[in-house]
Amino acid sequence: MIDLRILALRLRFPSAAQGPLLVIMWAGLGLSVTTGILLLLAYPTKELTNPDFYAKLTFITLGVITMRKVDIRVFGDSSLGELGDDRKRGRYWRGGSLFFWIGVVTLGRLLPDTAIYGTFGHPAGG
Repeated sequence: MIDLRILALRLRFPSAAQGPLLVIMWAGLGLSVTTGILLLLAYPTKELTNPDFYAKLTFITLGVITMRKVDIRVFGDSSLGELGDDRKRGRYWRGGSLFFWIGVVTLGRLLPDTAIYGTFGHPAGG
């Protein structure tokens, strides 16, 4: 929602309402990291030998850094409040954040398939 707002989509979502959304976003990230660690502990060999896993971790790190920068530089300034100001202030971060999080989701969906192919090879006749 925050990235889409910065990308100049005219969503009716005031800046003042984004504080609670950021809290929910960071809580969701904490929950995802916790469950991700539990999954890693369940199948460490499968994940730690998969290059997509490391790419996903890189994208998560870059996404968190980018979102933190957006939080500080765009929404951390109390003088900003209008959609135009937010867009102008976040123009350097808007595409990067979406790119990283879309990459995280894509790599997460590819992990099971690449783990199977890495362990057992490609299916015969396919």
